[in-house]
Amino acid sequence: MKIAFYLFLAAALLSAPSCKQKQPQNLEEMARRAARPEAVIVKTVKAEKTTFYHELISNGKITSSKKAVVPFRVNGIIRELYVRNGQHVTEGQLLAVIEDFEYSTQLRRAKQNLEKAQINFRDDILTNFSTDDTTKLSDSKIKIARIRSGLDEALTALAQAEYNFSNTRITAPVTGVISGLEARQWNPSQNYKNLCTIVNDENMEVEFPVTESEYMLLRNGMPVNIIPFVNDSIRITGTITQINPQVDENGMVKIRASFFNRARLIDGMNVRVLIRRPVPERIVVPKEALVRRQGKDVIFIRQDSLAIWKYVTVEAENSSSLSIKEGIEPGDLVIVSGNINLAHETIVKEQ
Repeated sequence: MKIAFYLFLAAALLSAPSCKQKQPQNLEEMARRAARPEAVIVKTVKAEKTTFYHELISNGKITSSKKAVVPFRVNGIIRELYVRNGQHVTEGQLLAVIEDFEYSTQLRRAKQNLEKAQINFRDDILTNFSTDDTTKLSDSKIKIARIRSGLDEALTALAQAEYNFSNTRITAPVTGVISGLEARQWNPSQNYKNLCTIVNDENMEVEFPVTESEYMLLRNGMPVNIIPFVNDSIRITGTITQINPQVDENGMVKIRASFFNRARLIDGMNVRVLIRRPVPERIVVPKEALVRRQGKDVIFIRQDSLAIWKYVTVEAENSSSLSIKEGIEPGDLVIVSGNINLAHETIVKEQ
């Protein structure tokens, strides 16, 4: 046991000097690494003169450019109902049928009364004017004969009966989608204000307000982007068609734009409206390029392996880009990623 202890002690003593020799070498290596910082990985884009788009954003509501309320023109039991809410129908398509026994009876009676009146009219002119040729009679005499015979009254009654009977079959006045349908089969039509509303969901409009200052920037024919709140990945292009030249009590001007819908949006839906006005020949960079340093706007550009700090003047901005008035030049490599913690002349490396 004593021999093993002495061997262990000797080995420990021999190793102690070598540890002292390595310590200065480790400190020297750490100093070299500290003096040689690792490069920050960045991503750049080239600044260039291009078209910048001023953006105007407003909230609006979708309306159909063609909407038809379909009324019940006669009262009666709804015998047939062929449509439901959300169903697409075409102009002239049969929607519902009202029980027509009463109206068909009135129509037959009106036709019979007309035949009687026509007979009475011929008898009247023959009896009172000794002729059956109306071309030989004055207008005043013919008018008197028509009144005495009841011909005019019979014609009016027939027109009313035909109108009532034809309206027992309700057809679509326009092509579109059924909405607001509350009527039920075998219920009286007078229980409901209308049968339904038909909304043309192909050609639609959006109405939105703008301020007085924004109004001056708009004109008919200008394109707009329509973005529904429920899905901001959808963008539909429309065109301004109406600018109401009147400021309301809230200091706003109402604008209308039309668009081709393809059944993507529905009547009454709330949307965001984005209007882009082009301004040519501007230095445009992504918004991610801008950082704040000492309370000022700064953009870093890459020159070889160094990040160079540039104070800039921002002329305008939109949802994705900046228009730079001064501070950088076309062709500069603008750092747009990894620029949050950069300092002047930080070593960088392109991603």
